[in-house]
Amino acid sequence: MHQLDQTQLQLIRDYQPKERVQQTLMKAAVTLILRDTKHGTEVLLMQRAFHPKDPWSGQMSFPGGKIETTDESSRAAAEREAFEEVGAKLNDQDYVGRLDDLYGLKVNDVFSVHIACFVYKVSRDLELVANEEVADMVWLPFQFLNDRKNAHDFVHPSEPSLAMPAVMINAQKSQILWGLSLRMLSNLHVVLNQPMAVLSKQEHAQLREIEKRELSEKVLEKIQQELDDGN
Repeated sequence: MHQLDQTQLQLIRDYQPKERVQQTLMKAAVTLILRDTKHGTEVLLMQRAFHPKDPWSGQMSFPGGKIETTDESSRAAAEREAFEEVGAKLNDQDYVGRLDDLYGLKVNDVFSVHIACFVYKVSRDLELVANEEVADMVWLPFQFLNDRKNAHDFVHPSEPSLAMPAVMINAQKSQILWGLSLRMLSNLHVVLNQPMAVLSKQEHAQLREIEKRELSEKVLEKIQQELDDGN
């Protein structure tokens, strides 16, 4: 069992995140919501609803989404989206800190998405209610990420030639943790000075280098369609 203590939480509070400003196709913000249970510290993940027009259909992610012009800040956007998607009411007492901003892969030399990532730790039961964008929710124990047996061979769904580090959560439900969400958890473990043993050193290095890869025109079309649909 692994449970984050106050010293580790202070590492997150004290961390000075790398905020990035390069142009991207979309700007978004997400929440990493933590809680303590008898299984140790867990993090909330959601599985996006399955939809043929959604390029991220069925994928595992953290509550969050696109930053709107009406949002006061990227953190406000993350909290708004968390409430809209899973009913999580977050407040200042829950807030721990911010991780490094991340970019998605490049398409035509432009990053697909800019993600701001905010960490929260709740000491109460959240009354979670998924909206129509969410197929399922999972509280994933940190100890799950320290078991090499949970690693998974995976290729990018839109780019079959691109192998990606991944973690299998539930094969029957096609719940695979990969991409930006896995990179966020890897970054969190770096801040905590903890290994995330589910991945090898080579796979961690691959995650750090992923922004240098570029996707095809097909992916750009899917992302642009998502933006046009207003999702």
